[in-house]
Order: sequence, then structure tokens, then C-alpha cells
Amino acid sequence: MNALRWLGVGVVVAVLGAAARAEEKPDYAKLIVGKWEVVKADEGTVPAGTVIEFTKDGKLKAMVKKGDEEAMIEGKYKVEGDAFLLTMNQGGEERTRKISITKISDKEMATKNEEGKTVELKKK
Repeated sequence: MNALRWLGVGVVVAVLGAAARAEEKPDYAKLIVGKWEVVKADEGTVPAGTVIEFTKDGKLKAMVKKGDEEAMIEGKYKVEGDAFLLTMNQGGEERTRKISITKISDKEMATKNEEGKTVELKKK
């Protein structure tokens, strides 16, 4: 009978532990820091091969490759929940866009912009 009780307690603990883990959200601000390479992107976003670096202090640098040409773009970002606000200077005007993070780990990230276009990245 005691073995049956312990088995029941073990099952309850396992179920509660699994439920607690399922509710934990990733630390987006911590996971986003580093260099990411665009591996797949919808048209009208960034070209594949672009390398984007997110720094701890909220700065962003992107080396955009299009054909044989490369351009360095700089900006700022701020993580808010499961998204980040990207602020860049375009044509002398500061613009901010909200980018939703649909998937993130220490090796992969997927994002979706306000128009629903997606970008998939791998950590370098």
C-alpha cells in the first residue's frame, strides 16, 4: 500500500512540474543578444545572408548583403514581452517598427513583422 501511495505522489509531482515548465516563457532579452544570420526571409524584409548583431546595451548592427553589395545598418532595439521595437534612421527620419518573436532559443529565432512577413535566423 505504501508503494502505491508513493507512486501516486510521484505522478502528481511529475504532472505539476511539467505544467510549471510549460508556463515558463523564454527570457527574450537574454536570448536575443548575439550575432544572428538570416537563413530564410519573406520578400520585402531582409535578404538571406544578412548578419544582425543585437548587443546587451540595446544597439543593433546589420550587415546586409544583396548580391555583391554590402551595407552596414545601425539602430536600436528594445525587448517588450515577446517582441522588440526596432528603431532605425531612414532617410533622415527615425522610424520604429514592432517585430514579434514567434520562436526563440539559443540557436534559432523566427520573427514576424507588422505586415505578417517572416524572417528565420540562426545564431552564429
